[in-house]
Amino acid sequence: MEVTDREVFEIAVNAEIKAKEAYEKLASLTKSDIIRDELLFLAKEEDKHREVIEKMAERFQSEEGTPRKINVNTMGEFKVIAEKMAEVIKKPDVNLDEIYEIAMEAEKVSEKLYRELASYAANEKTRTILEMLADMEANHYTILRKQYDYIMRYPELYKEEFYDQLIKDINFNF
Repeated sequence: MEVTDREVFEIAVNAEIKAKEAYEKLASLTKSDIIRDELLFLAKEEDKHREVIEKMAERFQSEEGTPRKINVNTMGEFKVIAEKMAEVIKKPDVNLDEIYEIAMEAEKVSEKLYRELASYAANEKTRTILEMLADMEANHYTILRKQYDYIMRYPELYKEEFYDQLIKDINFNF
């Protein structure tokens, strides 16, 4: 799929906004303070990513004369997951595991997109920023995966306030 630099930035900004909204929705659905705090942390991270991407887009727009077409293989996947995320956060009765599954997929696709975009970077600073964003998305995936695995393994316990006390009692950090 061929897109202009500007279109890539617009899609990336929109995806970061949707990811933030998904994490906020997840946080509102959980009874666990520990999980809620972690999800709100991820929401803030996505907002920071959006700001970085907007600054990069501004800078590139002022530097570039005519938009060029770049071939971004991941863009189709990225658009699909952004649309899925937009749909799921609008559902009034969405369940936690559905949001986690889509959020994990979104983090993987975002990582892949940022790595691919880094290969098109015009300079080392831009490449470093894009690679850093990719690394952050990979870290977000790891956090979500761990939470998701716990939800699947201990569904009843995990969704209760008791979970917070259990974690505090065993002094488990994640």
